[in-house]
Amino acid sequence: ENLYLSAPTQDDGSSMSDVSGISMASNKTYVTEDSSLVLETLEGGRHHHYLIPIQAARRGMFKKAGTKLHIYMDHIFTAQHIKLGSSCQACNRLIPLRLGKQAYVCRDCGVTTHKQCHTKVESHCLQTSLPSMELEFYC
Repeated sequence: ENLYLSAPTQDDGSSMSDVSGISMASNKTYVTEDSSLVLETLEGGRHHHYLIPIQAARRGMFKKAGTKLHIYMDHIFTAQHIKLGSSCQACNRLIPLRLGKQAYVCRDCGVTTHKQCHTKVESHCLQTSLPSMELEFYC
């Protein structure tokens, strides 16, 4: 079953992100229902986007391999390695360097945040590619 998205018509704080979510802060799992987790896979030469229910997100075990996309306010965040001296654009504090991917970066507009701060971003992504995604429910 496919779910087609449309961009929000007003800045009411709601977006596709109201479904579910998960984040990884360092080696600890940061789970929040405020953002959505989508698993992006490449199958048969075509990208598929699976909306992960909160229960499966909390378990963190997936049958498919892919890129985890954390969606909030129409930003599509991915975990990234960052440069020394990078600041969080939600709380304005420095993002410390540590092993692993330290921050979430919106792949459409480049907003960079601490993993736990991605749900504190106050504006919708104006360059979002979210409407072009065909979301499928993860089974």
